[in-house]
Amino acid sequence: MLSLIVFIFILSVLVLSHEAGHFFSARFFGIRVDEFGFGLPPRVLSIMRRGTIYSLNLLPFGGFVKIFGEEGEWSADAASFSSKAAYQRGIVLAAGVIANLFLAYLVFSWVSVLGVPEALSDKEAMRMPNAYVAVMEIAPASPAENAGLMLGDKILNFKSVSEFQGFVNKNRGKEIDISLERDGEVLNKHVFARANPPEGEGALGIALTALRIKKSFWYQAPLDGARLTWNSFLGTAYGLYGAARDLFLGRGGQIEVAGPVGIFSLTSTVLRLGLSTSLTFLALLSINLAILNVLPIPGLDGGRLAFLCYEVIRKKPVSQKTSVWAHSVGLALLILLMILVTYRDIARVF
Repeated sequence: MLSLIVFIFILSVLVLSHEAGHFFSARFFGIRVDEFGFGLPPRVLSIMRRGTIYSLNLLPFGGFVKIFGEEGEWSADAASFSSKAAYQRGIVLAAGVIANLFLAYLVFSWVSVLGVPEALSDKEAMRMPNAYVAVMEIAPASPAENAGLMLGDKILNFKSVSEFQGFVNKNRGKEIDISLERDGEVLNKHVFARANPPEGEGALGIALTALRIKKSFWYQAPLDGARLTWNSFLGTAYGLYGAARDLFLGRGGQIEVAGPVGIFSLTSTVLRLGLSTSLTFLALLSINLAILNVLPIPGLDGGRLAFLCYEVIRKKPVSQKTSVWAHSVGLALLILLMILVTYRDIARVF
C-alpha cells in the first residue's frame, strides 16, 4: 500500500509540476486558462477562481491544463493563446519542460545535502572509513535470492568488492555466513556459494559495488544540485539516443522501456533503499519526462514547438485543421504505445 501511495504521489508531482509551468506562464502573458485539473476525468469536485476551474478528478494520475485558444481558435481575442506573439507562445509551450527540469534541480539540491551514494574503486574504498559494499543486482533463482538478500543490502565486515569476492571464492561449494545491514537492522544470512555457477552470475548470483555517502554542506547544495541535474540530463539524453539508434538498427528487443506498471515496480524497490534514493528516482523521472516532452512528436509539447518554428520560418501558421489532426493522431499513437509498454511491463512482472 505504501508503494502505491508513493507511486501516485510521484506521478502527480511530476505531471502537476509540468502543467503548473504551462499554467503560470500562460497567466503571466494574460492567456486565459479554462481549467487546471488534478487527476484525470471524470470530475469529482471543482471550484471557479478568476475564470479558471480548479478540478479534482477521479483518476489520481497527474493532471492537465486547458488553455483558451490552444488549437488556433479565437485568435482575435486578446486572452487567447493563438493571439499572442510567437515567442510568448513558445515560452508557454516550453514552460512545462522547464518546470520539470527545475523540479529535478530542487530535488537534487536536497539530495546532495542528505547524501548521494558515490561509487568507489577498491583502492578508494580501502582508504575511506565510511565505505561499504552494497548489493546492486540479484540474479533470479540464485543462492542470494533464495537466502533472502535484497537490493541495497550492505555487506558488513568487508571494505571492498575484491575482498568479499576473495572470501566467497575460498568457500565455493560451501554454505557461508554473511552479515548485512538493512534499514538499520543487522541480519545474518546463510548462502550457498556455488562451485560451478551459470556464466555471468558468480557463486552467489549478485552484483556488488563499493559505495560511500557523499554529503554537501547547505551552501554547496545549489552548485552540487546543478551538477547532478546536468549529469543526469546528459546521461538520460544519451540513453534515449541509444534507444533510438537501436530501434533504427532493428535491435528494438534490447530497448528497456517502463510504463506505469514498470515505474510502480521500481518504486517499491527504491523505497527500500531510503529517502535519498527515492528522491533521486523522482528527479530522474522528472528529467525523463522533460526530455520526452520536448521531442518533436505531434501530441507532445515538442510537436507544438515544431509547428511554431514552422510558423516563424514560413511566416504562416499551420492550419487549425492540420494542427488538430496531427496532434490527435500523435496522441492516439502515444496512448497505443503506452498500452503496449504497459502490457510488456505486466508480462515482465508476472
